[in-house]
Amino acid sequence: MKKERMALLKIGLVQLSVTEGKIEQNCAHIRELASAYAKREVDVLCFPELCISGYDFYRAEHSQDEKLFFSALAKECNTAILAGICIKEDNTYYDAACMWDETGRLLGTYKKIHLWDKECGFFTRGEELILIPYRGWKIGVLICADMRFFEISTPLANMGADVIVYPSAWIDGWKDLLHLCARMRAAENQIYAVALNRASGDVRYCGGTAVMGPAGNVLCAIEDDREGYVELQLSKQEIQNVRDRLEWDGMKLPHIYQKYETYRYADKNLEHYSLLTAKPL
Repeated sequence: MKKERMALLKIGLVQLSVTEGKIEQNCAHIRELASAYAKREVDVLCFPELCISGYDFYRAEHSQDEKLFFSALAKECNTAILAGICIKEDNTYYDAACMWDETGRLLGTYKKIHLWDKECGFFTRGEELILIPYRGWKIGVLICADMRFFEISTPLANMGADVIVYPSAWIDGWKDLLHLCARMRAAENQIYAVALNRASGDVRYCGGTAVMGPAGNVLCAIEDDREGYVELQLSKQEIQNVRDRLEWDGMKLPHIYQKYETYRYADKNLEHYSLLTAKPL
């Protein structure tokens, strides 16, 4: 029975409306929702990017330790929590995502690598990938714009990730791209990918929180940008079933890919393209 239990993971996703800079208000709202959804006996309850301070960087500088808030909340709700928060280390700020177990113990901290727009002027980018073991599962964590880059999702999958959770804040108008990126990250690695976005509030976001299956299919989704909740039980057997049906890994040809490694990060300029189209590589 225990082995069967470890083959399943029930996740709850909160598409949260964050009021920028209203730290006390956001914390109270998060506590209210967590208390309600924890009663549904999910294994991990997840919240989106920068869900306490939002993008009000002045308030973020004066915020209490957001890690301590979620640690206490996880223990209070007796439920593991994964959330996107602002953290401070040695006077340096990071756009981060952390996970705590049901006792409030911190299991891991990921610092966002691909910073976007005004984030670059406040946060320092991270440089490390993390994998969080929990109840027999290996949970990868990336944030928002990181979803666009297979260069970090694929290593996580190769490290053994069964699921990658992407706490995000994708703005209005980009839901199709959000889903496309998440579906590709799931399909190319044959794992689960969780696009966990914000709901609209004083800033418009595209919502669209969704779970993509290891075949790249949409398993469940919140279709609009309103605050909402969705949950799903993930299955390791389904990962194996997809890999048995679609043996992509067995088709890989690293010796060919390596021949073109220098072009992977080449500048996309006109001269480069004219050279590529003028003659075979």
